[in-house]
Amino acid sequence: MTKKAINAVFVGLILVLLGAGLARTVFFPKEVNTYENRYAEKIAPLTLEGWLDGSFQDSVDAALADQVQLAQVYKKAYNLTSAGYMRAVSAPILSLAQGRYVHYVDTLVFNQYIAYPVRTLEDMTERLEAKADNFNRYFAAHPELDFYVYYIEKDTDVNFETGEKVPACDYLFDRLELPQNRLGRFSVDGFEEFSAWFYRTDHHWNLDGSLRGYQQLAELLGAEDAPLSPVGEAVELGTFSGSKAAGAAAAFSEPFYAYPYDFPSMEVTVNGEPGDYGAQELFLAGQGGEPSYGAFYGWDAGEVTFSTGRTDRENILILGESYDNAVLKLLAAHFNRTYSVDLRYYEAYMGEKFSFSSYVEEHDITQVLLIGNIDYFLMDEFLLED
Repeated sequence: MTKKAINAVFVGLILVLLGAGLARTVFFPKEVNTYENRYAEKIAPLTLEGWLDGSFQDSVDAALADQVQLAQVYKKAYNLTSAGYMRAVSAPILSLAQGRYVHYVDTLVFNQYIAYPVRTLEDMTERLEAKADNFNRYFAAHPELDFYVYYIEKDTDVNFETGEKVPACDYLFDRLELPQNRLGRFSVDGFEEFSAWFYRTDHHWNLDGSLRGYQQLAELLGAEDAPLSPVGEAVELGTFSGSKAAGAAAAFSEPFYAYPYDFPSMEVTVNGEPGDYGAQELFLAGQGGEPSYGAFYGWDAGEVTFSTGRTDRENILILGESYDNAVLKLLAAHFNRTYSVDLRYYEAYMGEKFSFSSYVEEHDITQVLLIGNIDYFLMDEFLLED
């Protein structure tokens, strides 16, 4: 084959790949970027305003980076290569910096754990007060419902060097008009506790943290049955780098462990479609592929429902974010029907705005759980609306 022919074949393959990537981006976009543990970017609807302010063009760039074939393979290979170099260079420094925060490129590290910066209460009071006012209005408007609030402390709530805690949870709870026995907290008082209950590379709690959270929630909600217990020892499913590990921080990885549970039979829908939530059984059977928090427990969805058929039990609405993904199936075992709604995605996936009052009436809800970490109680996306 001549050099000219070889070049023509090479160029043709590139054009085919680019064409396939463009077609996938426009017509068959994937939903999840599994490597970066998030929803994949998609092209925004073309509008005059979007074209003029450049947001449409930005969405095309972001979508192509996520959707084109082999894009994630390239990202992973690049990050692992650069991470290997960074790991070799920085390992001596990190090993000597025990008990101190270290800035590792653009990442904060404490004792080999990737950490988020500690928040200050002064920067959060206005938004916490707005969220408390919003919740209180709905508490008063729906006296027929039993409301519960569960706050998950994490690395942003405690300074690991000094042990000083940010009293954001106390500030919020002091302003909520609920009895104390309706308020729960996943408390983290220092690095020793944090490292026992959270991943090194991901912002979520690990298998022991989620078990502890589930047990606390079962008690808070007054579950009639004893909490489910693991039916075996923790199983190592592989190695992963979680949501905190991006770019140079990919030098950090860790084993992914999970507990097996004997869940009761239940019917499940995800965004209105029958199916399973997460792939716990597949992973524990060795068929799940590369593990991650979302792949194992379930990705964020607009609505997930669980029905056990136990008509003698209550129906509960859980309004939360990704932290509750790990405990939804466990909690569902204690109720007749469990409805989990993530207000960030409900309208996009369900095709209509979420109306709290209409939803609880339509689904015969008697209990409502508001659950999340500090970001849940700060973000406007989680305000209750009708």
